[in-house]
Amino acid sequence: MNMVLVDQEKVLVLRRALPAVTKVWLQEVLGVSETTWRSLRDGRPIRQSTYNRLLAKLERTVGRDMARTL
Repeated sequence: MNMVLVDQEKVLVLRRALPAVTKVWLQEVLGVSETTWRSLRDGRPIRQSTYNRLLAKLERTVGRDMARTL
C-alpha cells in the first residue's frame, strides 16, 4: 500500500476549498471521510489512491486551477 504525506500548505489549500469542515462538505468537495481529513490535518500519511481520488474530485467540483496547485 503506497502512502503519501501531504504538506500542510496543501492541506490549507484544501481547507479553503471547503465551505465548512463537515462530513457532508468533505464528501461533496473532496470525496474523503472525516477520518481521512483528520489524517491530512494532523500531518499523517494517507493512501496514494485516496489522494488521487481527492485531487480528481477537487478538480471536478472546484476546478482544474485549484487542483493543479496541489
